[in-house]
Amino acid sequence: MRRTPARALARERIRSLNQSAVINAIHRNGRISRTDLAAELNLSPAAITSITSDLIAAGLVVEVEVGESSTVGRKPILLGIDYDYAHALGMKVMNHAVVASLTNLNAEVKRVHTVPLPDTRVETVVGAVRAAAAALTRAEGLPEERVAGLCVSLPGVVDLEAGEVRHSELLGWHAVPLARLLGAELAMPALVENDVNALAAAHAWFGHGREHSSFLVVTLGRGVGLGIVIGGSVYRGPRGGAGELGHTRAKPARTRVMRPEGTTLEELVCDAALLRQARAAVPGFAEDMGPDDLTRLAAAGDEAALGLLADAGACLGAALADLVNLFAPTLIVLGGEGMRNAPYLLPSAEEELHRHVFGGLAEGLELVIDNWGDDAWARGAAGLAAARFLAEAAVPIGGARGQRAGD
Repeated sequence: MRRTPARALARERIRSLNQSAVINAIHRNGRISRTDLAAELNLSPAAITSITSDLIAAGLVVEVEVGESSTVGRKPILLGIDYDYAHALGMKVMNHAVVASLTNLNAEVKRVHTVPLPDTRVETVVGAVRAAAAALTRAEGLPEERVAGLCVSLPGVVDLEAGEVRHSELLGWHAVPLARLLGAELAMPALVENDVNALAAAHAWFGHGREHSSFLVVTLGRGVGLGIVIGGSVYRGPRGGAGELGHTRAKPARTRVMRPEGTTLEELVCDAALLRQARAAVPGFAEDMGPDDLTRLAAAGDEAALGLLADAGACLGAALADLVNLFAPTLIVLGGEGMRNAPYLLPSAEEELHRHVFGGLAEGLELVIDNWGDDAWARGAAGLAAARFLAEAAVPIGGARGQRAGD
């Protein structure tokens, strides 16, 4: 068997790395000339011309317009990404449904689809993901080679690099190699991500975090989640373990209504904990009443319901103060179903936050409410799949560019 010389392999590896760098530089700048690309990446003009010629021939990069020249002579041609060159699939897995989004490579949504889940067994979820992917690509008339990849987001400790769900309490999973299962089932590159990290990525690309290099996303509802963005990148920690804010130690900051049950933040302020507290502290709150009933009572002025939510807000505010003292973010986005109670949580949360933040770290801090639905979480996951493709697209999919579906 003939072996490829090591020197040739090294050259090919360097070219692949340079091609990925070119793609990402064009994506980062929006539009850029070949001359500026060469200067930014410290590559020769000849190398830039060779790489961009291949990318233009494939269809991923296009010549978009003529730019202004700083010198007399020929005006530079600017390059851009054809974000409709390929599409990405993103999905959010819950305990009752899979919400799926099909986007282009710039995370612009083309179509959304939901598949109900009768149970949360691994094979059931994989089947639902497969059905959602088929429904979306069929509805858009996309051939398989025009789908760059898939990212599935779900609650729990997720190791993105290994493609493994290490633990998901909501789904009842432990050590599930989901990326491998999905890749084999759908025959495409597959990523698996924590759902709050996917939401944080979404805010970094097209949400509240666009103007912030470092910010936090805190979600409240069935649990308490944390997404951490530092220097424009989601911080996941070793094996995806960062961000388990709900499992940090906590105690009630106030006890006007709330009883000191539980020892973690999640055991104090998640939906199930609030319902437990409401059944004990809010007169007439029956066993069959749910989170929306507690919100309704608070909106109607029920003093016990308002007191309970104010106490929960104080617990949340103390936790937010700890985060500000640790990370000094310029923005905290609050999201999740639990934000239905934002009007009753936030006053005490903000008061407690400012009481415990050290040295003026809260000056200029933005605290905003995320009203996005589950489809935005799925869009964030699709954006991760698109970003992975753009970062690693050493060889554009499908070889030379053919006719796009619908052309």
